[in-house]
Amino acid sequence: MKDVNAKVIRVESLNSTVFKVDLEVRNTTFIAGQYLMIALPSGEKVPYSIGSAPYELPALTLYILVSDEASLASKVIEHIQHSESIDLILPGGDAHIEQTPSDLTDPLLLIAGGTGFAQMKSIFDDLVHKGYSNPVHFYWGLRTSADTFVMDWINNHQSPDNFHVHVIVNESSNDWNGRTGWLYEAVIEDHLELTNSHAFISGSVGMVYGTLDQLEAKGIQADNCHSDVFAYAPRPKSE
Repeated sequence: MKDVNAKVIRVESLNSTVFKVDLEVRNTTFIAGQYLMIALPSGEKVPYSIGSAPYELPALTLYILVSDEASLASKVIEHIQHSESIDLILPGGDAHIEQTPSDLTDPLLLIAGGTGFAQMKSIFDDLVHKGYSNPVHFYWGLRTSADTFVMDWINNHQSPDNFHVHVIVNESSNDWNGRTGWLYEAVIEDHLELTNSHAFISGSVGMVYGTLDQLEAKGIQADNCHSDVFAYAPRPKSE
């Protein structure tokens, strides 16, 4: 990882809690699925998944959830909003596809909860750009329809027929006409055989391990599952 300075291009509120941050970063690179850290003047370093693909550089996008005005994320957004440039440390993380897995014929599953969307979007867009020819299914789970954002990208993204995006809202409501239920249920409903599938999972620690439990029960191999959570919050080994 190295220190770089990024020009702040735009900070946009997408809904009541999520901000999209557009930056310009020169003389750097990363692999789709990796993250960066924002260095605050206080000395704190806050990690965020990169939400854009490498081919989009020097443009770089982040999606930042601010659920509490007293949170560290709120401090991050305030710092960005009042700065012409910010200091970053990047790239980090091993939950990525460095080389396109040409030998993988079973569906590649990209599974995200909330703003975990950013990491999976980066991988999805990168695979489209590289002309990946096997099936890719991107599952994005949210609690309510009010938690959705970037639905313009969901509805209008340009990708080949082998790429699919599924949005699943946990709580049904009159203003949501899409799929509802638990995220893992949608994955299992669509893919009855997971033995040879690979999955990338992003979200909270509980969401990642809860999803992993359900997928393993349906045959997916633990070695075929990838998440940054495995590095910073490893599951205790059973006795």
